Amino acid sequence: MGETMFIDENSKPKEKLKAWYLFTEDFIAGTSHLSNEEIGIYMRLLCWNWNKRCIGLPKNISTIKRIASCQTDNEKKSCEKIVKEFFVEMEDHFQNERQLQEYLYIRKRIDASKVNGKLGGRPKKPSQNPPTSTSTSTNTSTNKYSPIFNKFWDRVTNKVSKGTAEKNFKKIEQEWRDQPEKLADMYNSYYDSVKDKEFAKQPAFWLSAKKYLDVVPKKNYDFGIRITKDEDRIKMFTDAIKDKKVTRFIKDYALKNKDIIDMGIKKGFLTKEQAINDLGMKNEYR
Repeated sequence: MGETMFIDENSKPKEKLKAWYLFTEDFIAGTSHLSNEEIGIYMRLLCWNWNKRCIGLPKNISTIKRIASCQTDNEKKSCEKIVKEFFVEMEDHFQNERQLQEYLYIRKRIDASKVNGKLGGRPKKPSQNPPTSTSTSTNTSTNKYSPIFNKFWDRVTNKVSKGTAEKNFKKIEQEWRDQPEKLADMYNSYYDSVKDKEFAKQPAFWLSAKKYLDVVPKKNYDFGIRITKDEDRIKMFTDAIKDKKVTRFIKDYALKNKDIIDMGIKKGFLTKEQAINDLGMKNEYR
């Protein structure tokens, strides 16, 4: 979009928007590792959520599977994978953060147009920055939050949706609540590692997704897939072979990273025959 979008913690979707703007380049990059079946399920869930004014998916996986029209066991497993990877678990629903941001952004533009239309003037662009405290604010704005949460919030660099962040902070494990400064430093490291800040999780969603349990900050490589250590990349190939889900992307990625396949063969994670027959690397292992 080119403009930073923020989720207002008090925003409530009001009207149904018939058109959904899909940023195709981002979507293709972010779903390159999915099978066609998984992409189809993902699209069904996104369309359903948009038609429901982005209220989120019901917090019932069986209901979600029915929404996605899943019939076979494989389709149901794919649905569970999509929900886990692309939707954040909230208190009473699952939400796709990016889609909700887009919905609220568009609604804000439409509401601004309506107001200015009645006044006979050109609509002003809605503020692209989160609300900031004024010079006259006192400690009353922080008094309603717990002291231990404020230690976390004061240290966090991306201060968005404080109310929701505190709610999710209260739900995490006690051992992590007792380390607010460390938790904030971990979030800041994650936030700094995301190249395109538009796609960075806000503190609230980062907490609810328990991203603090990730041992190593994940980096974005080419192809829109997140990969950490070499062993993780090897596992990506072995899992695809095991589940018989070797896509064109997997094969192309193997060809571009033969050194990783060599390492996997050397360590016994996969065989040369699997590289040839499953990954299409006949010319590389003659």
